[in-house]
Amino acid sequence: MKNNAGQPDPTTLLRAAMDARMAASEVLLQRYTDSHRPLETWEKSPGALVTDADLASDAAIADALVRSGVGGRIISEETPSVIDAGSPYEWLVDPLCGTVPFSTGMPHWGVNIAVRLAGELVASSFATPASGDSIDCVAGNVTKGDGARLEIDPPKTGLGESTIGLEIDGKDVWARLASNGGLKWVSTIGQANSFASAAYPLMQVCHGRMSGVVFYRIEPMHVAAGALAAECLGIKVSDGLGCEIDWSSDEAYPTFVVAWDSVHAELIDALTVCM
Repeated sequence: MKNNAGQPDPTTLLRAAMDARMAASEVLLQRYTDSHRPLETWEKSPGALVTDADLASDAAIADALVRSGVGGRIISEETPSVIDAGSPYEWLVDPLCGTVPFSTGMPHWGVNIAVRLAGELVASSFATPASGDSIDCVAGNVTKGDGARLEIDPPKTGLGESTIGLEIDGKDVWARLASNGGLKWVSTIGQANSFASAAYPLMQVCHGRMSGVVFYRIEPMHVAAGALAAECLGIKVSDGLGCEIDWSSDEAYPTFVVAWDSVHAELIDALTVCM
């Protein structure tokens, strides 16, 4: 369905994102559970692992978006493409978010798909298929995979008793943060967990299982889907200084924070001291 301007309505956009997410999840689950078919792996750059599963998922997403008829530009971690140059929509896609855990048989991986219009996120769908969780979001409405509205009781703990995700992209960033005291804030929290994925910790935060997650050097395609759902659930999304995110940029965010109200302000204060 299209609106008066001839553009797809939000429900159509969400349906396209969901179809793409489900197509990718099916492809990835088949590869994940097929122990008789080894993954083909290589590095597209030093430390950046890619597998044939990444590319198969990427192709499944592109095919689904083409079939949707929405069009636009696909901004993917693997194979960016244009499916309709006349469409104003941009699809932020991470076809396999957590390639390392996926390749080693751990369930900490997912699929991220968000659609952007004029620099703003308008719909998203993301999943952690190995755990059976998925979240879809449009027009402030957040639903689970079965279509039921997602309603969560926010965590009530303060920062000192909270579990916070910590995701750092690249050993050079790890080295810098370790050498300049940038991770001293970790001593102020209850527990730090790292999953080598963006989709997995964002799913846990959106379900109230973790109080927040901090990402260092992360591109929008990895976090857009989960961040839109988080904001619609009332979870705060900001940079490391507590400022709003500029979704019009495709540049990596130096620090990206997603946290429930109970800890966000404390977490930003702790991060700021370390900057």
